[in-house]
Amino acid sequence: MKIFYRILLITTILFIFTKSLHALRPERGYLATPLDYGIIYKEVTFKTTDGLNIKGWFFPAQDTAGIANHLVGRLLPVPDSLKCEPRAYRKLYEQKRPTIIICDGDAGNMTYSIFYSYHLFTKGFNVFTFDWRGFGESDEWPMERDRLSYTEFLLDYEAALDFLKEQSEVDSTKIGVFGFSTGAYLSFAMIAKRKDIAAYAGRALLTSFDELLHILKKVKPNRNFKAPEGYPKELIPINAAKRIDIPVYLIVGEKDDRTPPWMSEKIFKELKGPKELWIVPEASHGGVKGPEMLNYPEFFIKLTNFFAKYLS
Repeated sequence: MKIFYRILLITTILFIFTKSLHALRPERGYLATPLDYGIIYKEVTFKTTDGLNIKGWFFPAQDTAGIANHLVGRLLPVPDSLKCEPRAYRKLYEQKRPTIIICDGDAGNMTYSIFYSYHLFTKGFNVFTFDWRGFGESDEWPMERDRLSYTEFLLDYEAALDFLKEQSEVDSTKIGVFGFSTGAYLSFAMIAKRKDIAAYAGRALLTSFDELLHILKKVKPNRNFKAPEGYPKELIPINAAKRIDIPVYLIVGEKDDRTPPWMSEKIFKELKGPKELWIVPEASHGGVKGPEMLNYPEFFIKLTNFFAKYLS
């Protein structure tokens, strides 16, 4: 039995971190929920301006007591014999807290964000995750296999921000966003468009769709990748960067072959506010050699320190 669970742990880690930028691969339903690990959270649903219902999970800042800490992000799904007893929703702090939105990439759903969330909500931050339309338990949305994303995802993100600011646990002046890959450029669009986000962290940020598509054509010559239709030119990262004056933390793998370091460096030069850039030695775009895995737990220590510095 011990050998079985050891193999299952390794398989789960490989599965979670092999998701990378190859256009849209949504998963419906959830292989695991925070409840399985004993994490305190609440399920929420909110509506976009075009009438779709979006599913989210809100994690209040909490300590590690009562959580199956050794399983979070390492076992998926959780066998019934290892699932934790349900825990009632409660707040560790009475005062409003800084809150971080963790934004999905182009594959899976927010099940895979539990691992990231855990490293922040156990450090004094509230965390909010949500699923794009067509992902998880959000409303259906037709998907083209080779489409990088949909411009309508920006509506989902705006609705998430508007909903979050209304929550009693949230200090609406101290909202941070963190996204990886697809989630990185959609989060970057939000900080370019809105003035209610205080700090941004992004891993594997692209410069533009044109430059990304050129790279992907070499990496996957048999695929016909397409940029999102009608995506606002002013929100494309390289166009938006010079208007950004909030703190920004860019992270990229030294050997990332999809969004290579020169993309982050190009964006970094244009930023006007406080900024940090970490090119992670030997790391790739994702998978077992992604920055999170190759430099665990340093990755999360640096991420937490960044948000603590600018959201405290």
